[in-house]
Amino acid sequence: MNPKRLLSLGLLSLIIVALLGVIMRYKIGFSFPIVNQKHLQLAHSGFAFSGLITHFLLTFILIVIHDSLRAGQLKLLTHSIHANLFFSYVACMAFIWQGFGMIAVTAQLMSFIAVLLFVVLGLFKWAALKSSAMRWFKMGGVLFLFSLIAQFWLIEMWLTGNMTQYNYLAATYWFLHFQYNGWFFFGCMGLLVNWMNQHQLNFAHQDTFFKAFAISVIPAYGLSVLWLKLPVWIYVLVVLSALVQCVGLFYLIRQFLTAGFKKIADQKPVLFFVGLLSMLALMVKIALQAGSTIPSISKLAFGFRPIVIAYLHLVLLAFTLLFLLAYLIDQPYFTLNRKSAQAIKFFAVMVFLNEFFLGIQGIASLSYTVVPFINEILLGVALLLLLSAIGFMRYLAPQKNGVL
Repeated sequence: MNPKRLLSLGLLSLIIVALLGVIMRYKIGFSFPIVNQKHLQLAHSGFAFSGLITHFLLTFILIVIHDSLRAGQLKLLTHSIHANLFFSYVACMAFIWQGFGMIAVTAQLMSFIAVLLFVVLGLFKWAALKSSAMRWFKMGGVLFLFSLIAQFWLIEMWLTGNMTQYNYLAATYWFLHFQYNGWFFFGCMGLLVNWMNQHQLNFAHQDTFFKAFAISVIPAYGLSVLWLKLPVWIYVLVVLSALVQCVGLFYLIRQFLTAGFKKIADQKPVLFFVGLLSMLALMVKIALQAGSTIPSISKLAFGFRPIVIAYLHLVLLAFTLLFLLAYLIDQPYFTLNRKSAQAIKFFAVMVFLNEFFLGIQGIASLSYTVVPFINEILLGVALLLLLSAIGFMRYLAPQKNGVL
């Protein structure tokens, strides 16, 4: 296993996702007939999930558990990471070429199978790591499996032609929920717990924190479909899940106010800066979830595409991706020099600037107000995100020893 190579491939995926975002933003404001916008959106979102976030998560988890694996097991799990990335590339190109077609669907399924192989064998069968991080990883793996139910449902609707707007949205939000709030969130929190263990930072009330999110994650799916006519008892359960997650967030915030974290902030200011922005995004996300329990607000928000896009970018970029990049720069496989530190800080700021303008566009859409030059501004921010991602990868210096 070569962590430097796997992590460098992850950074290349980041550049590809950013490039696709630039093309999408350009096509919104200007003519670019060569590419179908819907196909580009499928490629952009699909590759961001599997080729970027999932690739980083699998790589980091393997780094955590590698000491408890035999050589053959480590090799097979490394191959599964490469397989996921390969099929993610194939699916990305196929989506651009033909949209939701047979090649893209097949490649996407193969990438899912590669991840499932990693989860089932690596986390539930082989890994003998006795760490509190493992329960987070295992829960995330289970929720990844949950998310695939929606993919098979979407494929069934596509093959049979039995697709209604409500069924399509319910399946799509099911997949998004159990990826974002399941696989991504629990994977990141497992990495956070592992990082704290490495730095000998005690996580007070960690058990309560884990149970709060583990218990609430399934009923919290209802937050995405409050526009459906849910029975009263289900609605009450959904509201309780939002409140329980607020309790879990309280314990996480309190942990970040401890003396140990302040010491880390002084020693590693770039790590603290990027990580703090990620945690800020998580707080905003959970606050928005709690607000969405009001049915009128939920129907209003999910009825406007710019608001949905802003929320999805908040979770995927501002929280999940920034967290993973913060975790990356603390790994012993790269050296963060002045230029790479500037590049990642600039990238983090651009992520929030992108979120700021998406939020403005979303709020303006509620009153059907067109914000002047908003598409051009978002295109400019997308370009800066791409350039800063390239700069970060260009100036991040690898360490000499990087093979496990």
